[in-house]
Amino acid sequence: MKILILILSLLLSLGALASRVEVDVNGMSCSMCVEAITKELTATQKAENITVKVEDKKAWFDEVKGKKITDTEIKTAIKKAGYEAVKVRRK
Repeated sequence: MKILILILSLLLSLGALASRVEVDVNGMSCSMCVEAITKELTATQKAENITVKVEDKKAWFDEVKGKKITDTEIKTAIKKAGYEAVKVRRK
């Protein structure tokens, strides 16, 4: 089991497997917020399957396989949309 976890961790770190990302976002209040954040995350060309929920104040997406997106890139994209990425988690 430990070997499997080690292999999966190594593959994730090398970008061989895409990871799911969850971001806490401040400042969202309407559907226009959802559209703006989705647009900017898509523009990075490193995020896909994007879901943004105003009521949860969160955005979720998958990294494009082989294209690791940094926390800085995520925060910059969300800031460009007019909001603040408070916390980024990878699963």
